Amino acid sequence: MLKALVITPNEKTTELGSLLAVARAEARKREKSDQNPPVRALRFFPELGVYVAVYEAADNPVQSAKQTG
Repeated sequence: MLKALVITPNEKTTELGSLLAVARAEARKREKSDQNPPVRALRFFPELGVYVAVYEAADNPVQSAKQTG
C-alpha cells in the first residue's frame, strides 16, 4: 500500500539527503516500525511550496483484524 507525507522545507532541509531522511523518519514513526519503509518518490510542488514523499507501507494483517473485529 502506498502512503504519502507532505514536507514543508525549512533551513535544515535544503539538501535532497536531508529531505529523504525526514521522509524516512516520519514514515517509520507513522508505521510504528523499526525499519525504514522504502520511499518510492519525492517530488517538489512549486505552486504549493512543499515536497511530497510517497512511501510503501507494509500490509499489517493484525492491524486490519483489529479494525474489522
